[in-house]
Amino acid sequence: MAPQSIVLISGTSLPFFSKIGIVYMNKTYHHQIPGANRGLGYETAKNLLLSGNYHIIIGSRDCSKGDAAADSLRTLPGIHGTVSTIQLDVTDDQSVDDAKARIESDFGHLDVLVNNAGIYLLNQEAVRDALRLTLETNVTGAASLTEALLPLLLKSTNPRLVFVSSSNGSMTYNLDPNSPHGGTHATEHRVAKAALNMLLVQYHMKLKSVKVLGADPGFCATDVIGDADALRRMGATEPEVGAQIIASVVEGEKDDQPGRVHGPQGIVPW
Repeated sequence: MAPQSIVLISGTSLPFFSKIGIVYMNKTYHHQIPGANRGLGYETAKNLLLSGNYHIIIGSRDCSKGDAAADSLRTLPGIHGTVSTIQLDVTDDQSVDDAKARIESDFGHLDVLVNNAGIYLLNQEAVRDALRLTLETNVTGAASLTEALLPLLLKSTNPRLVFVSSSNGSMTYNLDPNSPHGGTHATEHRVAKAALNMLLVQYHMKLKSVKVLGADPGFCATDVIGDADALRRMGATEPEVGAQIIASVVEGEKDDQPGRVHGPQGIVPW
């Protein structure tokens, strides 16, 4: 029997709705955390665990929520893979270093890193602060985690680096008045996804021995960006549909087009 591929998915927790307040520059900013209402990280883990080929490491800022997610996944019918948890806050250098040490101690290497952690701010009165917060988590956090875990990825025989992106970060779509992905709302989110796409390209160009790809799950009905039922009425798909796209990238189905973001309609344009 072939050994399992070791996959870390950051920003994964149980399906739930949660509003978190961050105090920054003496102001409180509320954001939704990934994993809310059948979140994409959780659904991606579930999809991959249907195969016995993977051991999923759930990276969660809140250990209790990560443990609850793992317990939930283990009880689902048809699960053949294995799952463990790790405390991980991508904005905390010590947390990132501790996660690396734990993975190295437990497994010796890492086959796949899925950069899924991110925040979506709900009140955005101060653009400077909102941008700093969003970029710190969604872009700098992804870079920090990638840099820390790169030595473990390079120990894999088939290393893969995946960034969960969005069509909202596409300049082509945003400049198209007929595109459903355009708009002037969620500016911080759009800027962060555009930056994340360039980060992806940079790693693709630098890491010749690592498959680097992006995954755009599309417009999904999660509470991360609003009321899930309202989003469904607007045409949003279920999170498990978006998670299938992320899982397909992890499983190598898009390897013929590395260095690009793969979404519901194919490759997402710049």
